[in-house]
Order: sequence, then structure tokens, then C-alpha cells
Amino acid sequence: MDVDDLTQLRRDHPSWNFGSVWASAASGPDARRLWASRDGMLLSAWTAAELARDIQREETGYPGGE
Repeated sequence: MDVDDLTQLRRDHPSWNFGSVWASAASGPDARRLWASRDGMLLSAWTAAELARDIQREETGYPGGE
């Protein structure tokens, strides 16, 4: 069974809250923006991989997230 990206983010980073918003435009395709929040901090990204990388960066304090 495949796990959707928000479920995987919640599993990998349980201390964060997650959600998504959809943006649409008449002239183009819809796009989904993912967000994560914790302790007054809000991160957002276009992909789960990008958001996970940003969370790692915040949690570790290192640009590479390790």
C-alpha cells in the first residue's frame, strides 16, 4: 500500500502539523502547496521532499539537514 506524502511527512516528523492548500488559475493547471508548522514557525514548499528538507534544516540547524 502506498502512503500519500502528507501521511509520510506526519510519520517522519510527528512534532509538526501539516496541511496543504490548492492554488488555481484560469490559464494554468492547479498547484498544491504543502505547509508545516510548529512552535509559531511556518514552512511551505511545492513538494514533500522540499518540505522535509526544510524541516530537517530547522531541526538540525544545518543547511544540508544532517
